Amino acid sequence: MDQLRLEILFQKYLNKTATDAERREFFELVREPGSDQLLQALSEKYPVGEDLLIPLPHDTSHQILSAVLASEKPAIAQLSIRPVARRRWMSYAAAVLLLVVAGTSYLFFHKTAKAPAAVTGNVVIKDALPGHSGAILMLSDGKSIVLDTAKNGRLTEGFTKSDDRIAVADTRVEYATLVTPLGRQQQLTLSDGTKVWLNAGSSVRFPTRFSGAQRKVEITGEVYFEVAPNAARPFMVTTGKEDIRVLGTHFNVNAYPDEPMVRTTLLEGSVRINDKATLRPGQQYGNGIVSEVDADASVAWVTGFFHFEHSDIKSAMRQLSRWYDVEVRYEGKPTPETFGGDIQKNLKLSEVLDLLSGTGIHYTLNDKILIIRP
Repeated sequence: MDQLRLEILFQKYLNKTATDAERREFFELVREPGSDQLLQALSEKYPVGEDLLIPLPHDTSHQILSAVLASEKPAIAQLSIRPVARRRWMSYAAAVLLLVVAGTSYLFFHKTAKAPAAVTGNVVIKDALPGHSGAILMLSDGKSIVLDTAKNGRLTEGFTKSDDRIAVADTRVEYATLVTPLGRQQQLTLSDGTKVWLNAGSSVRFPTRFSGAQRKVEITGEVYFEVAPNAARPFMVTTGKEDIRVLGTHFNVNAYPDEPMVRTTLLEGSVRINDKATLRPGQQYGNGIVSEVDADASVAWVTGFFHFEHSDIKSAMRQLSRWYDVEVRYEGKPTPETFGGDIQKNLKLSEVLDLLSGTGIHYTLNDKILIIRP
C-alpha cells in the first residue's frame, strides 16, 4: 500500500478538498489489507473536527457500525472494533471509522441541539433494490423504445445502443425525448459529440441534428453535460425557469420540481444564466445567487454516489425516493439533524437507511412504501 498517498488523500478528504477522482482513489486504498490500522493512526494525527461530528452513546455507535459491517464482505467484517473508551475518535460515529468498515461509504454528522436516538425499531418487510441504467426513448413519430430491454446495436434510424449508452447520428432533423423513470439513469451522446447523463426522474428533448445559430435542448430533473466545443454555435439548455448558454464546458443542472430551487453548478469552462450571471468553475447559481461550492460533489451521482451536504432528512429522502422508486411518508415531526457525506448508490435501500439511522430516524420499509418516523 502507498502509505504516503493514503495520508495525502486522507488530509484532502477531511479538508473537503479531494476531487471526485481522488475520493474514488481513497475508497480503493482503504479496501486494501492493513488500511484499518493506518487509518486509525492517521485519525489521531489529523483528528476529525468536532464541528463535523456529534457525540454518540456507545450503544448507538456500536449498532451503526454493526449495521455497516453486516452489509460488507466477510473480509471487511473481520475488522475489530476496540472499546470506545480506548480511543477518543471511537466515541463518535466517525466519518473515518465508517469508511474503514464500510469500504466505500462515509457520513459526517453535524451538530444540532438534539443527539440522535439509538438505531432501533426499524422494520424491513420487503427491501428495495437500487436503480440501474435504463430509459425510454420517445421519437417524433410517436414510437417509444424501452432501452432497459433493447439489445445493443441499431435501435432505429439515427440511434444506436452500446451497453448503457445511446448515441445519436447526424441524420435529418427530428426531435426526440429521452426519459429516465424513477430508479433509472442513462447516458446519451448527441450528434455534435456532447455527452449527457440523466439522473433518475429526468428528461432531455433534443434534435437529431443541430441546425441554425445555436444548439438547444430542453431538460427536466437533473442532467450533467459535457458540451462539445463550437464557438460558432453556442449550446443552450432550458429548464423552463432558466436558460443556460455555453460554448464548451462541463456543468450540472438540478431542476427537479420538488427541489426548492434550480441549481446550476459549473465544473469546467464558463456558462451564462438568463443573461444575468456568468459562472466560473467551482461556482453554483440558484435563486439569483452565485456561490462557491464543491463542484465535483454535484456530480457524485454520475460516479455512483449519493452526496449529502448539510442535508436534512427530507432532502436526503428526495434523492432516495427517486433512485429506489419508493414513496416516502412521514409519521411525526422529522428529526432536525443534518449531515453530510457520500454513500454508494449500489446498496439496497435498507443498507443506506441503516447508515442514516445515526441521525435519529427510524423507518419501516415495505417495497415501494417507506415510512420515516423520529
